[in-house]
Amino acid sequence: MNRLNTVLVVGALALLTASVSAQTPYPSKPIRLIVPIAAGGPSDAAARALAKGLTAGLGQEVLVENRPGANTGLGAGAVLNAPADGYTLLFALASNAGLPHLSKASPYKSLAEFSPVSTIGGNTQCLVVPASVPARTLAEFVAFAKASAKPLMRGANNVSEDMVAGQITGALGFTLERVPYKGGPQMLPDLLEGRLQAAVLPVGFSAPHVRSGRLVMLGCSMGERIAALPAVPTLAESGVAAAPLITAHFVLGPPRLPAEIVERLAAAVHQAAATAEFKHEMERLLIVGAVRSPAQTRELMGQAEAQYVQYVRETGASID
Repeated sequence: MNRLNTVLVVGALALLTASVSAQTPYPSKPIRLIVPIAAGGPSDAAARALAKGLTAGLGQEVLVENRPGANTGLGAGAVLNAPADGYTLLFALASNAGLPHLSKASPYKSLAEFSPVSTIGGNTQCLVVPASVPARTLAEFVAFAKASAKPLMRGANNVSEDMVAGQITGALGFTLERVPYKGGPQMLPDLLEGRLQAAVLPVGFSAPHVRSGRLVMLGCSMGERIAALPAVPTLAESGVAAAPLITAHFVLGPPRLPAEIVERLAAAVHQAAATAEFKHEMERLLIVGAVRSPAQTRELMGQAEAQYVQYVRETGASID
């Protein structure tokens, strides 16, 4: 075979290989679902419930990978820089929309850089204190904080918690000293033992300890009371006039994820979220909210980001 024929044969084989590759249905291998917080909390549990449903619906294993750090920026950055092939996804919190506006170290300038796939319900954030703190209402806690010789310590592990805490302290005129943690599970022992005097935490994470009497829930950032905890007031009822925090979990892909992959994933999320098993898990975690399409997800991401932009503009808040 002469050189020209060899080149033609090699070229034809390359085209054939590319054609076969292009026709390989998605997905054809396991998918990573990166969760940018530590394992053990309600968001992590929701991600694992979704991954189980997606595995069944897509016919490929969806593996949850926790990447906590940098206030969720570490995990988000890993997805931002991943190939746009649908095999690396981000299980983002609504707080990811606030990170670029609260931290100069954020790996992205706007959550809009990611490809929106879908939305499932979010975590309601609530102010809780250990039972050792002499306060059973928000008004009593504010009085206790103002009378304290030094600022009370508040555990913190994500920017949505910081924003709710900032809304409370700003509206009611007191301060809390921020103590950072990698996640709620790492914070919990210090909170339960009273080494921390307060925290803003997802309702599903703190509710078991409220029911046991070890934590007291003083108020939640919602427009109305939580059905499962009817005795807990909203923050608005306790004098905090700020708008309830937008909460959601966003399923996102890297920038420029092909439309056909987005559509395939969005359909799989909708199918998984419709199962009785998934709904039961969301009820257990006290996670509420509708499943949204890619377009609806993009809209909600923008609303969440606008809320953080306004908060930073009004308060000058930063986590750096």
